[in-house]
Amino acid sequence: MNSPSFHSFVLRKQPKMPALSGGGRDALSHSERYQEWEFHYSLMPVPARAAFFGTAQIHREGKRHCELPIFEPQCNALASIDLLREQCLAWIENCPVVANQPATSAN
Repeated sequence: MNSPSFHSFVLRKQPKMPALSGGGRDALSHSERYQEWEFHYSLMPVPARAAFFGTAQIHREGKRHCELPIFEPQCNALASIDLLREQCLAWIENCPVVANQPATSAN
């Protein structure tokens, strides 16, 4: 199985989103690009569980293709983003949009 190079990611920090549903805690957001795809992460700390829950939206050419949840809460935001990134890459690898396209040359 070919593993994509993480060096091709372009990271863009996004400002914090407003607090959600009266919890008093800010959600964290982050976006990054991988080839022609964009991943938009939204994380919510859950202090009672000392964990982060969240989702990743997968976009391509301005169109949202998928939204994936964290299937296992993580102890910090970076671990949550890493887990969501892995899920996004796995989704892209199995995506019918990608499967029906000719392979592009790698850098």
